[in-house]
Amino acid sequence: MKHSVARIWTEVLALYLGSCLLIRAIKSLVDGGALGSDWLVLVALVFLYIPVVAERWGGFTVNSDILFPSPLGPALWKAARFSGGIILLIYVFFLPGYHVCQTWLYHWFSADILGMARPYGEFSPNGTITSGVALTIGMQALYQLLCVGYAEEFFYRGYMQTRLADLFDPNRFSLFGAQFGWALPITALLFTLGHSLVTFQWWQPFILFPALVFGWMRAKTGNILAAALFHAFANTAMIVLDHIYGLPGSTLEPTSGRDLLSDLAAPLRWLAGLF
Repeated sequence: MKHSVARIWTEVLALYLGSCLLIRAIKSLVDGGALGSDWLVLVALVFLYIPVVAERWGGFTVNSDILFPSPLGPALWKAARFSGGIILLIYVFFLPGYHVCQTWLYHWFSADILGMARPYGEFSPNGTITSGVALTIGMQALYQLLCVGYAEEFFYRGYMQTRLADLFDPNRFSLFGAQFGWALPITALLFTLGHSLVTFQWWQPFILFPALVFGWMRAKTGNILAAALFHAFANTAMIVLDHIYGLPGSTLEPTSGRDLLSDLAAPLRWLAGLF
């Protein structure tokens, strides 16, 4: 079904702003103690359901090969290899840069350039990765893959970038073998802004850079799997690095096997209570 430019923009922006407001409400309830942290899984459900709303509202359907290519096994292996190559290429530069920023640059800029009364601290690697912390990291990686990486890519690069491609020439630009149009940077910009609409942090404008990479990976591979894997890795890597460097509020608490089983059993107990 062919839609007008106004209709497509109305659909995209309405679903985008609606999802941001709904996610902000969920986060507020969790942060305020009205809901447990387990309820953050609702954020993933919001992102996963948005394309369904778009289909029922305007008859627009995202090609299933973009969201969940078949056969999945070969597609996932190909995405893992491609994502792994991108990770190696980026993180060989990112890790030294992160170290310099945390140990000198942020403090120098906020103290000497901005003259802030409470400048950014100088943090050095001192966190430890015990067996309990390693289990916490493993659970974080799983959460980042299923509830953040894949869910956000499903909405932004799966639905939004695909939908906006109806408005712009999808072959206007070419970069390292990927063909794309203005839908890619617009989606990256909205992705970046969406984080601030939910919870504002000073560093969120920098999200634009990985967002552009996610969009390029979607254009290069034709689906969202590689971008979802890289997205989950990038989030998990930041969590681990912040823990190692001892940033305030970023220390990972160790998880025991009993705690893990209890957390996994909690949704089952909740479901059992419904019957």
